[in-house]
Amino acid sequence: MSYKVFVLYSYQNDKIYVGYTTSLTDYMVTMNVMESDNPLYQFRPWTLVHMELFIAEDEAMVREGFLKQDIGQAYIRREVLPMFDFR
Repeated sequence: MSYKVFVLYSYQNDKIYVGYTTSLTDYMVTMNVMESDNPLYQFRPWTLVHMELFIAEDEAMVREGFLKQDIGQAYIRREVLPMFDFR
């Protein structure tokens, strides 16, 4: 089984969401299609802007934790988001 650390971005709201999962497809459907009381749904649509694969769950959790920190958020804004044209 592989673990995917991912970064979602809501251009309309300038929000970044970082998480990890074993099924990114299911997660994207949950975040963009299904109805729920999850407060993140108000920031739809979410675009997948980055993903990394890990074999070990603990490694995925460490990377997710880093990307959620201020230094990780700065990395995403500096290195990842400029690769996209959201206009």
